[in-house]
Amino acid sequence: TDAILEAAKRIRTAEPSIVFRYSKKNREKTLRWVFECIRDGLGYPSIKHDEIGTEQMKEYAKFSLNGNGATDEEAHNWVNVLCMSPGIHGRRKTQKTRSEGGGSIFPAKLLEITLNDGYDWSYADMQLGPKTGDLASLKTFEDVWEAFRKQYQYAINLCISTKDVSRYFEQRFLQMPFVSAIDDGCMALGMDACALSEQPNGWHNPITTIVAANSLVAIKKLVFEEKKYPLEQLSQALKANWEGFEEMRVDFKRAPKWGN
Repeated sequence: TDAILEAAKRIRTAEPSIVFRYSKKNREKTLRWVFECIRDGLGYPSIKHDEIGTEQMKEYAKFSLNGNGATDEEAHNWVNVLCMSPGIHGRRKTQKTRSEGGGSIFPAKLLEITLNDGYDWSYADMQLGPKTGDLASLKTFEDVWEAFRKQYQYAINLCISTKDVSRYFEQRFLQMPFVSAIDDGCMALGMDACALSEQPNGWHNPITTIVAANSLVAIKKLVFEEKKYPLEQLSQALKANWEGFEEMRVDFKRAPKWGN
């Protein structure tokens, strides 16, 4: 691992990208190589949590349709699939198609419609999510959080349902004979790669999570703790794209941030 990280730092190539499985057991010397690569602006390694990845593999294995999910050894030896998702490697139980995982939702958009009773005023001009209460009913930050949670729950359920439909049609009309031929499970069970899911993959991709988190922190501080701006005024500012609300825009921009 140290040799690969040192080579990445010295050669400075953009590809292949590198993923680092972080654990509390990692050596300090190895971690320093990781941090130096990131500090140099290489964009990698991306850091994943080793123990959480292993536990995810074990949890997914419980939902194997044919009872042949990841063994403890396979779970421990997980690798990164695409950019974010832990998965099994080798000739069996791997993720064989993009739609086996994936699917994207936008928490920042969900927060925007949360402040408008589920209605998308800025783009689609339609009821995009469930009615979770108008601004007058959101009297505490906990009310805002609960409304946001319901919007998120609705969106992720819709995302998963859509993915299930796409997989249903994939295995009937978009079969992958070549991929199936090089997968031992497909050959042993006589199933197409799009149909076989020995090790399920529950990966979904929430984009703009940090934007939503930072926005919630700002709302909690400026609206509910300091009571400097009511939610109704925030809604007006957003719908005006902050025009005429410059001081308020700066206050929200300077509010505490989650993470970096």
